[in-house]
Order: sequence, then structure tokens, then C-alpha cells
Amino acid sequence: MPKNTAERILACTLQLFNDLGASNVSTNQIANEMDISPGNLHYHFRSRAELLHGLFMQMEQAMLELATIPENTLNEAEDIWLFLHLQFERQIAYRFWYREMNQLGGEYPALHKRFQAILELQHRSIQRLLNDLAASGQLEANALERATLSRNMLLIMNSWLSFSAISPDPLAQNPNLAVWQVLSLVAAWLRMDQRKALERLAQLYLQ
Repeated sequence: MPKNTAERILACTLQLFNDLGASNVSTNQIANEMDISPGNLHYHFRSRAELLHGLFMQMEQAMLELATIPENTLNEAEDIWLFLHLQFERQIAYRFWYREMNQLGGEYPALHKRFQAILELQHRSIQRLLNDLAASGQLEANALERATLSRNMLLIMNSWLSFSAISPDPLAQNPNLAVWQVLSLVAAWLRMDQRKALERLAQLYLQ
């Protein structure tokens, strides 16, 4: 639980940004929601930009923890599923950014560059995952096919929240569907036993 005023302000801001969209929330709204004066809020965060920067730093730390996985640790279907599920959980926690990344990135170029660095690390993690699976004989895809797969996986991972926000399918809100959507790209290239393991996980989690 947040303990100090600055942490509580960031937690409240995150909730409002996620619910209403960052572009639709003013610092006065945040102060009203917290039942504090605008002056008290600005004592801790002088501007909306500082609030956004504080939230981005939280998101950045959470995403980097997952993007720097050790080699040869994701060789089983269950491990890969969990890895992707944790990715989507963290993205959902900061979903305002993923839904407004183009607009926010244009307004805050420095944060845009840092987000690009996160994407690059994610891409490398996916490439390493595919290369490890290929090296162990579980993935039957050549270098060009793995490069295409990794880009498509990265694309779905980082656009899913925008899609789910407008999709009429209630399942689109389920992070497990997002996980399966990503892994379905890989399934066709997997050795049969690994493909069956993924399909069993999909049947279990998408019921």
C-alpha cells in the first residue's frame, strides 16, 4: 500500500489515467479525487508532466524486470505462458500509456525514447526465446522466419490493449486470450509435443 502523499498521488493518478485516459485528466481532478488542495498536489508534483514521468518510471522498472530474462529459462510451454502473462499484467496496470502511446510519445519525446528502449529489450527477449527453442529442436523455423515471428509477436503484445478497448468480444479483456494470440503465431512452428502442451494450456485458461 502507498505510504506517503507522493505515492498516494501517483496511485490515484494512475487509476484516473487508466479509467478516463491521461489526456482527459487534469491536476485539479486528481486533487479533488484525493480530497486535497491543488497546492498540496503541486508541492509534490509541479505539473502533469511530472506526474506522467513518475508513472512512467514505475512502468519502466516493472517492464525492464521482465525484459531481462536469463538465457535458457523459457524452454517449456508453461514457462513461456507465464512469462507472457506477466508481461500483459504489467501492461494492463499501465494501460493508459499503451492506449495513448502515440499521443503521449509526441507530447513527451524523452519518454518516447525510453519507451522505444523498452520495446527493443522486449524484442531481444522474444528473439532469444525463439532462438533457444530452435537450438533445442523444439521450434522448426529458420533465422528469417524467427525474425518475422519476433516482430509479429512484439506487434501484438504492444497493440493488444488498444484493440481490447474497442473490441466487442468480452474475451478480449482476458490477458490469457492475449497470451494465446501471441503464442498461436509460434504454435505452427513448434514440435508436436510442445504444440499440444500450448493447446492444453489454452483450453485450460480460456474456459
